[in-house]
Amino acid sequence: MSTLSTYDAIIVGGGPAGSTCASILVRSGLRTLILDSAHFPRVKLCAGWLSAPVWDVLGLSPTEYTPGLWAWNQVHINFRGKKYTVKSNGYFVRRYEFDDFLLRRSNAEILEGYFVRQIERDSEGYWVLNNQFRAKYLVGAGGSHCPVARALFPKPDNQPCGTQEREFEGIPEDIAASRAGADGEPEILLHDDMKGYSWNIPKGSWLNVGTGTTVAREVVPAWNKARAFFEGVTGRRATIPVSARPMLEKMKGHGYLAFHPNRLRTCQHDNAFLVGDALGLAQPMTGEGILPALLSGKICGMAIAEGAPETYSERLRNHPVISDYRILYSFQQLVKKILQGRSSKKQPASSLSDRLFVRVFAYLFSGKSIPGSRIFAAMRT
Repeated sequence: MSTLSTYDAIIVGGGPAGSTCASILVRSGLRTLILDSAHFPRVKLCAGWLSAPVWDVLGLSPTEYTPGLWAWNQVHINFRGKKYTVKSNGYFVRRYEFDDFLLRRSNAEILEGYFVRQIERDSEGYWVLNNQFRAKYLVGAGGSHCPVARALFPKPDNQPCGTQEREFEGIPEDIAASRAGADGEPEILLHDDMKGYSWNIPKGSWLNVGTGTTVAREVVPAWNKARAFFEGVTGRRATIPVSARPMLEKMKGHGYLAFHPNRLRTCQHDNAFLVGDALGLAQPMTGEGILPALLSGKICGMAIAEGAPETYSERLRNHPVISDYRILYSFQQLVKKILQGRSSKKQPASSLSDRLFVRVFAYLFSGKSIPGSRIFAAMRT
């Protein structure tokens, strides 16, 4: 009989995916341990964007979330020299607060500042971590560099996206005087090559500014252009106050994986599972990561709690949100081919196609489902 500390499930990573999975397992009576290398609350590079479906996944209403929350009902999008203000809706949070809120809410046992360096399987089929903890189920929720993903799962086929971003506190009066719209309303700069976008988000006395690109090596040049845009170097009205600009000298970068259908085939084996950014589920066109992280954590937790862990992959694949992502991925690949053809023929984009692209982006930015997506998904099956 093992003398190690034994649990029903161990979750490596205490972010939204891990804490949501843990919450389900704990409520089902399973002894659950969360291990994380950080100490919470911790800084997390992320814009903190929540689409409306997040609250349904969490089983919460926005009023039940007690830390800072910024609701918005329109988005200011800049694309190819024109500005569009489009009706849309969602929320922003500070990940420093949001992740800690979810982690404490899970009621799981938590060990912070703990690094997983060794993963083995014993003679009883239990997963053993650092020769200290063991569990029947092991969930990798440690983000892009999850030790569970690296040790037990194949390397992803797709290349990571890149980001440069920073969230920092500024002078509230300066931020209010400079922002593009109301407090919490996002300002978006869609890149002309349609391979990424940049953002400037006021959150009271805080600003979250950054750039994301589908090709990691292109993120720094894209950020330099975005910074000049937001600071008004291009001749437009600056939307980042002068007092806040020194903070932009200390941007931080990281990579993440956008959704790829192949990842759904390798999200579990032998009672080991991947969820959230450890799996690579960010929405393929907008990069939204919190919703699929929460969703995958919840689905994984439910599959384990209901005694059907082998159904996790199928449940995830068939969920309406992930079905939408599969459609969007296919659409994205088609658009890439069209743009490559247009580039080779040097055909200029039309103002009509630009407006359509902006409207589609704003629609997806709200987290709404694709009209008729279930029909498309059935046709693809």
